[in-house]
Amino acid sequence: MKAHRYTAILLVCLIWVCVAHAGWRDDLDKLIITQSRLEQDKLTKNIVKASPNWWEVTSYTGSLQFPGVETGPALKWTTCVDGKRRPYVVYVPSSYSPLEPTPLMVVLHGGASSTALAEDPEGYAREHEFTKLAEKEGWLLLFPFGQYGATWWDQVGMANIHNLVRTVKREYNVDDDRVWMEGFSDGGSAAFLHAMVAPTDYAAFVALNGHMGVGSLDGDLPLYAPNFFNTPVYAVTTDRDRLYPSKMMRRSIEMAQKAGGKIFYREHEGGHRLSAYADKELPLISTFLDRHRRDPFPAEIIWETADPKFGLCRWFAIDEVSSGGLAPWHTDHNVVLVDSTVIIGFVHDDSYEGRGVKVDRVVEEETLARRVGLQSGDVIIKGNATDIGSLDDLSDFKTGLKRGDMVELTVEREGQRIKLRGAIPEPESYYVFKREKPSAMARVRASANRIDVETSSVGAFRILVHPDMFRLEQNLIIRVNGQVVHDKPVKPDIEFLLRNFLENRDRKLLYVAEVKVQF
Repeated sequence: MKAHRYTAILLVCLIWVCVAHAGWRDDLDKLIITQSRLEQDKLTKNIVKASPNWWEVTSYTGSLQFPGVETGPALKWTTCVDGKRRPYVVYVPSSYSPLEPTPLMVVLHGGASSTALAEDPEGYAREHEFTKLAEKEGWLLLFPFGQYGATWWDQVGMANIHNLVRTVKREYNVDDDRVWMEGFSDGGSAAFLHAMVAPTDYAAFVALNGHMGVGSLDGDLPLYAPNFFNTPVYAVTTDRDRLYPSKMMRRSIEMAQKAGGKIFYREHEGGHRLSAYADKELPLISTFLDRHRRDPFPAEIIWETADPKFGLCRWFAIDEVSSGGLAPWHTDHNVVLVDSTVIIGFVHDDSYEGRGVKVDRVVEEETLARRVGLQSGDVIIKGNATDIGSLDDLSDFKTGLKRGDMVELTVEREGQRIKLRGAIPEPESYYVFKREKPSAMARVRASANRIDVETSSVGAFRILVHPDMFRLEQNLIIRVNGQVVHDKPVKPDIEFLLRNFLENRDRKLLYVAEVKVQF
């Protein structure tokens, strides 16, 4: 009789355990799809209370199921951190299967400072040069759309890219180790930027006709060329680019390569148009990307930042910049460029369909537009003696000018024809990166269960712990500048695991804990 009672008790316990385990899985299913912060907090606490093993949670999260979707471009909308709704497009190749992890390319357009959003986002995505390549190679494409106030280098635009990548990962079966960013013009400048401040999501970057300093010069962001060490960049410039010609951009590329940057660089003949070389470069870019999958756990990281907001690179993060002296190996990598490109100094109105070029807004820098008094709403109809009927006419007119030349612009303003005269500013020299704050830098190497960190002006840092990189049952030894600061096992933290996953939606980087080091 007693044996039967014990058996009954054991059976009840087993049933309770099974119910408890099923409960946390149900909660995890809900947690993965909910976007409510309050609901996420509640479900996370329930899962932690159920005390599942970390390996059960990572295994379950890493094997998520995704619904079937229609192929082709899909126009969607998102609410950005400034409260405004903006469009984005996801292109799904005909070969897409929700059962197979699929590469994702983030495509950033040029002209990101225009006040107007794209009139036909879906049509833009359908006709983009990379769409045909994506269909052939079986890539997902994500097209965010920026504008003035939500550019690729301000808080709103950067957060939009960050959040959309996570939205796509939530809705589609994305291969986390094959996520790339490509951009042309302003988009190319943004590809350089993200490689230097936020590379963790990406396996490689493609920067076409861009300028690696725009995020610093226009966005006031702290950029450092040594950070190109961590993620490869495929860069292309053209010799007659009216904004960023090869002759000017070559010096910054060479500087970054000498700083240790992994930049593959090519030059072409032509102007500021991707179509001028797309047929030649796209097959090479495809091969380059196929050869550069993300290494989620690199054995070496080199990272520099002046802002802890951009302190994370893969499994290492600088959390505090100290006022200590610089290490002898911590040198600044920068270069002076001479800007001799001819610009008028305004953003055109994309929605204008009449003859001439309508001014949307005048840029803030000292330019010809500022000097002659060009105003928002003006329609440029003549440059010197050349009739201006379109943007192409204006571009052709500028090719015959040089810095210092006198220019007469004829504009229509409130029904009147006005002549504006002034000189294009002389060529100017500038550093490719601004230097307004002191930076911290770290050189980090991992081998077995030991991490060696060389620091320069680093006040605090974090190590993100993944069981595929470190053996959890053994001591994790962390040495900073030759001194041991940590020598003990790392205990998995289910709450940290879940919150980190919700933040990044990265099934390959399911970190189970973090180790913080403060000086």
